[in-house]
Amino acid sequence: MSVASNQVSNPSEVASPSADAPNPLPNAEAVARDPLAPEGEIEDPLAPVREQIGTTRSAFGPDRSQTGKNDEWSVELAAEYGYVWNASLSNGQGNVNEESGVVALLGSKRLDEGCVGIVGANWQIFTFGFDGSMPLPENLQGLNAIFGGDFEISPDWFMRIQVEPGVYGTWNNINWHNVNMPAVFAWTNILNAEFQWFIALRADIFQFFPVLPVPGIRWQPEKEWLFNLSAPKPTVNYAVDEEVNLFAGGEILGVTARLPSNDSGTYNNRSLAGALINYFEARLGAGVNWTFTEGVSLQGEAGAMVWRTYDLPRLNESIRSTMAPYAQISLRGVF
Repeated sequence: MSVASNQVSNPSEVASPSADAPNPLPNAEAVARDPLAPEGEIEDPLAPVREQIGTTRSAFGPDRSQTGKNDEWSVELAAEYGYVWNASLSNGQGNVNEESGVVALLGSKRLDEGCVGIVGANWQIFTFGFDGSMPLPENLQGLNAIFGGDFEISPDWFMRIQVEPGVYGTWNNINWHNVNMPAVFAWTNILNAEFQWFIALRADIFQFFPVLPVPGIRWQPEKEWLFNLSAPKPTVNYAVDEEVNLFAGGEILGVTARLPSNDSGTYNNRSLAGALINYFEARLGAGVNWTFTEGVSLQGEAGAMVWRTYDLPRLNESIRSTMAPYAQISLRGVF
């Protein structure tokens, strides 16, 4: 689980380093500049397929993998903290509040004509404060590497292949059962300067649905307006000026992890030891993104967490919660 530059790089540069190559996106102005979140501007043809639904938030959605007019490394950094206030859990399990965080690093470099390599790392954590009889652990985490590549199929079609090997659990007892390697296969079609669409397939054996299709579109009818309707964070963006961007929309957060094999907790008299847990929450909110210096931005948002579920597939059980307000702050940059 998209900020820094005020220019849009030439998508044709993925295939050729020539500065004279025609630009298929001449009117795609920079609306938001957020390197690791989907409310940002497109800078590479695969931008709508850079952030994922599920374990982390760095594989399908506007991001900057293309390195522009040269073969130098492009490096993106992001740090994020969020807080969700108290909510009531179903089945008389008490109340819960939540803290969440993401730290991400992503590097990209053009390897050849029509090929850009991607390497990085991502850490995501959810910490829960339970005040009742909830048998689940107080934290769920994912720490993974990112390896992938962008490939030009034709002037209008681009493909991404990306894998995210890592450990997904509570970190109280890490072993080989916590190792997983989700993968993303995505295709983007550039229809014109204003409209692109994509389809992505996310494969994850820890998920209840091991293969999940994810469609999306990106539409910019005017310089100031951007409709970025792609999971996990569909948003409508309005550029006040080159430094300030307003946005509103939703977001899906989550992590799929395996509980420790020595977990002594039980739910409905059934053991949780070694069980998989699929945690998801959905938020609706609005915020502002401020690029206060070249390449670096600060983003704040607030709204409501409208849906939350702890799914336990082995037990065929789900624990849900009521709605609650949330706030989130992020610092992002590209260098």
